[in-house]
Amino acid sequence: MYTATTRGGALRAVGSRAPAATPRARLRASWLRHWREAQRCAAMNVPTGTVKRGRV
Repeated sequence: MYTATTRGGALRAVGSRAPAATPRARLRASWLRHWREAQRCAAMNVPTGTVKRGRV
């Protein structure tokens, strides 16, 4: 991360941080996480909620 100056001379931080997620994006990510977990549980024939989530 480094600092940069704007045209007015003000300093601002510049980095590689992703922009804040919108509520819709968070909801979609949550829904996909639950859906993937349900798919995994169905594939292993175990009840939903008994499989550790982790990364897909």
